[in-house]
Amino acid sequence: MSAALEILERFAQEQASTNDVMRVLASHPAYFVPAAFAPELGRELFDSLVAMSESGGPPAGELYAFTDESCLRLLADRQVGLYLGPVSGMELFCAAEKLPLAKLKVNPGGPVAHFWFIDGEALPLAALWARAMRLESVLAELRSTPTALNEGLLSALREFSAYTVLMHPTEDWVATENGVGGFKHSAMVFTAPDCSERAQASRPGLREVILGGRQLFEFLSKANMDGLVFNPMGPGPRVSFPASLALSVMKSP
Repeated sequence: MSAALEILERFAQEQASTNDVMRVLASHPAYFVPAAFAPELGRELFDSLVAMSESGGPPAGELYAFTDESCLRLLADRQVGLYLGPVSGMELFCAAEKLPLAKLKVNPGGPVAHFWFIDGEALPLAALWARAMRLESVLAELRSTPTALNEGLLSALREFSAYTVLMHPTEDWVATENGVGGFKHSAMVFTAPDCSERAQASRPGLREVILGGRQLFEFLSKANMDGLVFNPMGPGPRVSFPASLALSVMKSP
């Protein structure tokens, strides 16, 4: 069973949160989507084509996505058309955000425990999760290969639109983590809601502030800190840098 189906089952059993589900679904590498959706993905080549019927498709205003072929084939008695895969959650959610959709349904027609529904108004949040997972893949690469910090990666850090930091309730004082990566005072930065939730649970009273990359790194370049740590308490990759990273990000093309 895929991680996507496992987390959906855990959610159905009230053993996982919405954020737990969104992290896994946004990271899932192998959705099947309608062939009519392919142009929105910006590519023409796919490894798999599944012909469920010669014609047909999801109802108007809806998009169906299936976490694997077996979930798709549960709709064998319906006129749902052609499906292509694999499509990553990062591709799926970012492309879906651009369409005037009322609903995105994951694994419709199968067991209720494997089903997930995203309202059209929530698609921008789903796309944000997808972009966060893409950024986290960059951070994971930097953690395993520190020398990989090049202009492309610096640009990816700068262009991310929704970092979270924890600040003092009434002052622009950023919460820090001490002694991480050999630094005395590292600003804590979070890439996704579940990452900031973990830190906030241990530091009640602080307020969450959402900043785009340009705002964040400009602010940190002027802060009196010697380090910067992403996701110090997980579940996203925990990576620390010297505070000079903020200047490097701002100076990159």
